Amino acid sequence: MNNICYSIGKFSELSGISIRTLHYYEEAGLLRPDRQKNGHRIYGTGDLITLQKIIGLKSLGFSLERIRKFIHQSEQELGLAETLQLQQKALQASRAELDKSLEILGRLLTIVQDEGELEHEMLFLLLRNMLREEKQRSWAAEHLSEETATALFGLSQDAAAELDREMLAFAEAVKQLSTGKPDTLEAEEMLNFYLQRILGFLDEKALVNIAQVPEEQHEHLNQLVDMPFNERETAWLDEALAHYASKFGLPGIDGQDDG
Repeated sequence: MNNICYSIGKFSELSGISIRTLHYYEEAGLLRPDRQKNGHRIYGTGDLITLQKIIGLKSLGFSLERIRKFIHQSEQELGLAETLQLQQKALQASRAELDKSLEILGRLLTIVQDEGELEHEMLFLLLRNMLREEKQRSWAAEHLSEETATALFGLSQDAAAELDREMLAFAEAVKQLSTGKPDTLEAEEMLNFYLQRILGFLDEKALVNIAQVPEEQHEHLNQLVDMPFNERETAWLDEALAHYASKFGLPGIDGQDDG
């Protein structure tokens, strides 16, 4: 192939790439045009081929640094097929992260639309818990059961949003009831509703395993799940749960039947 020379203006016209972008690619070490004695850039056929590679790899999501290394390394550590496979995996990971971000945004938007404006503290508490869901799922799979982890964290976006709303309602109920005694009928009924809701996600294996979770793992779970309660509200909830367990029992936890 004959190496025809082009000025930067003509090269820009032929390639459809702006002169500004050509300068940028040169600064990034992607294009290396020759220079005339007067300093003007001269592009050849080889530069046109290189530019097409740049455009193609960029369209696949390659960073400019990776494109530069791939194009100009004389002895590439990886072949084209291996490089494309690595990029495929990187894009799949990016897509998974984007999908998770879109899911979280959808859930938060649903809550705000249903509940109205949320206090910033509560909004960011929800967000922190959502971002930790992979770690929470791993904990549940390891210490309860894989089936329970799937039941809790394999929900549709609508079902997950419903759980988010219930979490907000639970937090509000605790804050209101914690101004009174922990053994009232209203407190018992509130706890019964949410405990039964939670227990509904646990399979038989999880109900057995939950009684055997060591104390340090309870502490680890507390670090993975943020709760919106102050010290007084937390103490009230602990007392209310202890009263409920002594009166009604907690299936799979203390060996008693509920009722």
